[in-house]
Amino acid sequence: MLQKTLLTLMNNNDIKRYIVTTGLSVNTPKDHKNEKVKMATGWMYQNYPETTTDKQKEYETLAESNLDWTLVRLPLINLTTENFKTETSLEDCKGENISATDLAEFLISQIGDRNYIKESPFLYTF
Repeated sequence: MLQKTLLTLMNNNDIKRYIVTTGLSVNTPKDHKNEKVKMATGWMYQNYPETTTDKQKEYETLAESNLDWTLVRLPLINLTTENFKTETSLEDCKGENISATDLAEFLISQIGDRNYIKESPFLYTF
């Protein structure tokens, strides 16, 4: 499995920070997903079972690791340079979109931000 190989290499080279993006379908113990997000999660498992299961396993592998990881869960990404008011939640995705620009800015901020270490925030435009 690629994730385990990567995590081993990171540990061997004393690299601790790992930031990754994924979709809404990854479930965590803190989730209280609304009905729309639950339906989207179900749809992903029904239509893309292999990749959706792989993404869940990625979360589980990270959760068991000693890395300073952040797994950012995303709704639809709009390819725009516009900025919008964004929100994060560890429980639910209350928005349906995120701009590529807002996503990039958030990911860059996570390099030094310790708020979401070992967490899986939803990022969205509200």
